[in-house]
Amino acid sequence: MTDPQAHLSFDADLPGLRAALDGQYVLVRELGRGGMGIVLEARDLKLDRRVALKVLPRALATQPATRERFLREARLAAQLSHPHVVPIFRADELGGFAFFAMGLVEGESLGARVAARGPLPAAEAVKYLREAAWALAYAHARGVVHRDVKPENLLVERASGRVLVTDFGIARSEEASRLTQTGHVMGSVHWMSPEQGAGDALDGRSDVYALGAVGFFLLAGRPPFEHESAAAILVARATKDAPALSSVAPGVPAALARVIDRCLMRDPAQRPATGEALADDLAAALAAAEEVVSAASGPQAVLSEREAQAVWQRAAQLQAEAASRLEARAKQSAALPATRGASPDGMPTSGFRLRDVEAAAIEAGISQQYVAVAMDELQSRAVVTSAPSARGVSDRLSQRVLGSARRQASTTQVIHAPAAQVLQTMGQVLQGAKFNLRLAETLGGHPLDGGVLVFDVPDMTGLESQGYAWAWLRYQGWVRQVRATIRAVPGDSSRCEVTLSADLTTGRPAALLESGAATAVSGGLAALLGAALQTTQGATLAASRLGWIVTALQSLGLHGRLGAALAAGTLGAVAGYAVLRWLYGFGLRKADAELREATAAIAVELRKAAVFIGDPFAPMTRPPPGSGGGSAP
Repeated sequence: MTDPQAHLSFDADLPGLRAALDGQYVLVRELGRGGMGIVLEARDLKLDRRVALKVLPRALATQPATRERFLREARLAAQLSHPHVVPIFRADELGGFAFFAMGLVEGESLGARVAARGPLPAAEAVKYLREAAWALAYAHARGVVHRDVKPENLLVERASGRVLVTDFGIARSEEASRLTQTGHVMGSVHWMSPEQGAGDALDGRSDVYALGAVGFFLLAGRPPFEHESAAAILVARATKDAPALSSVAPGVPAALARVIDRCLMRDPAQRPATGEALADDLAAALAAAEEVVSAASGPQAVLSEREAQAVWQRAAQLQAEAASRLEARAKQSAALPATRGASPDGMPTSGFRLRDVEAAAIEAGISQQYVAVAMDELQSRAVVTSAPSARGVSDRLSQRVLGSARRQASTTQVIHAPAAQVLQTMGQVLQGAKFNLRLAETLGGHPLDGGVLVFDVPDMTGLESQGYAWAWLRYQGWVRQVRATIRAVPGDSSRCEVTLSADLTTGRPAALLESGAATAVSGGLAALLGAALQTTQGATLAASRLGWIVTALQSLGLHGRLGAALAAGTLGAVAGYAVLRWLYGFGLRKADAELREATAAIAVELRKAAVFIGDPFAPMTRPPPGSGGGSAP
């Protein structure tokens, strides 16, 4: 039997493991712990690449049967080559340690994803389940049954969004009594099939059951059977049918819920026979719910030319480095074919198909996530959907009148913490007493997936006594919203970039109005002063102090009170305009500083937490139990 204390001794084994791997691998940090090993991030020195090492603790490696099974099944899994299977590069023994090296997945497990976001949308869940089903079908066709399909073993790659299945056949349980002896199997008991719990012979349909349980979890946010006791879960699963998904998550499309329910049938013969069959059933169920899914992605199938141009412009603004390429494409006369003609559903028949708008932006170098954000903003009317020519006039007018055509104030800071923790701290700091922002909406998906958090900026009313953090942004840039994004730093999951930005174009009308009003007021006051200079008292004053003004007016051929008023008013208006023009540029620089102060406050709050609880992101620190797998979060 497995020693439940085996993993507790692993920390003492680390120096020996480092010595055994010297010259071949450099250990970086711990990724997770499971029932049959510890997963570490390492660098393969020979091939100069990052890998995940799964190491059998020395206490287990001394058991010949356990060690041989560990290596045998690792080598078996290494024979699998599939786009949705984490590749295994090596299985070996060195210095008394049994280990294997596999691909390091930059991303998170489906378990972590649901924990951070809650139940997933139907379309997203189906995508992940289908990709996992294809991987399992590939393995089953080669005689490999996974035996431990669970959310922690399904990893979502951050760059591609694809699911990769890990730990094929490695965390195998041969004795039902061991279900209560290791934390790893305790976790797995929520997902395993009834026949696996009974110790019966397994085939691919056992994995289908487990994947159905994962699907239940993705859509409902909880596994089909829940209890503190593993034995109680085993008994319930063996004696009772799983609850209908629709009874727990009524918002899930009915056709999709029925597919998940079929996977969870106690009789294997009543489940989808293969992974391919399950993938097909999921696709058909999603197609049946197409209207619901498409509604979640946007209300319009066809955009007008003006709306399409607005989406391109806004997406280019969000991804500034691609703006020039997008502008060049948008100016082409035949950028996209318009969809013209009769529409059976009464939809406008002249415009651009949404998929063509997206395709054009992507071809021009704009990331799809920025197009999604722009579409969400268009839907919520968060931006002015003006045509490019109109926006161009606005830029020119802003440059001439306000002295600046800047379209946004922004700041970006790299913070040494994982994105999930930064998101939590950001919410606390930005909505706290100092900054008083209030979350209005989320655009373009979940913020951990590149979505944009939109916060409302409060006005100064009632906040003077406790300090006001947005004076320049709110009353010089006339901005009412701040946007926040979180991006993981490529190749380093322990850091992320936080960007706070504000769309200055929304405040331009107020800034122009302020400039005009200030110019008019200053000109009017100067005109009154000029007229006053023509009175006897004013003439005396002019002679003593302001005679140069009177002389200047007379040199222009302007005599009398009217002429003096016109000349003085003009000079006053010019002076007032110059002051306001300078103040606008100064205010934008101060607005940038206000945004920098907010991002710095987030970093400071995280550093404070590290002081009291220790730095959880230092190399070789231990993550929470159950976070194992070959993923870098």
